[in-house]
Amino acid sequence: QHVKRGLLASGRLKYLYPKSDHLPDPPLKQPKVKKVKKEKPWMVQQTYKQALTGLYAGKHVQHGNQISEFGNKSRRTWKPNVQKVKLYSETLNERIPIKITPLALKMMDRKGGLDKYLLSMRDKDL
Repeated sequence: QHVKRGLLASGRLKYLYPKSDHLPDPPLKQPKVKKVKKEKPWMVQQTYKQALTGLYAGKHVQHGNQISEFGNKSRRTWKPNVQKVKLYSETLNERIPIKITPLALKMMDRKGGLDKYLLSMRDKDL
């Protein structure tokens, strides 16, 4: 019943069993399909989640070391300067409360108002 393996075979299996014809082959396994997450276009690769709730003009949390007089280093963070302001929108004809950084306010003044600033922004920045 047993057939000895040849010289070139690996040493793990000592005997090779003959294949019987009456046993059916096992069914082939279908490869698993990976589920693709649908990403919202405004939430792609954001480093600062709070920036989604206002106009931050690319500002985010910065990290660094606080160094004492003796040279001891401790990790700390710097958050952006966020102000709560009511801005007038010409298209809506009303004042809108919004969180905004001073850099975004400065850029808004250059563009000529809230509506023109939002229209000049790229879609991925909105």
